[in-house]
Amino acid sequence: MNTAVSSLQVQAAPSGLRAALVRAGAAVWHALEDTGRARAERHLLDFADQCQALQPGLAGELRQAAARRHSQR
Repeated sequence: MNTAVSSLQVQAAPSGLRAALVRAGAAVWHALEDTGRARAERHLLDFADQCQALQPGLAGELRQAAARRHSQR
């Protein structure tokens, strides 16, 4: 099998396109971060519910940690 390799000149994207791609990438990244935070909050609250009967202090701390997410936005 013969593979020909040529040297292609890759041009940088125009600045307007580059800026749009940076904004789109940032938006996707922020959406992923928000999704991760929401998932972590759900896990903390679920775990707090499981701990409530035997470790109410820990359950309270977990709920406070979950609530801090909203105050840090």
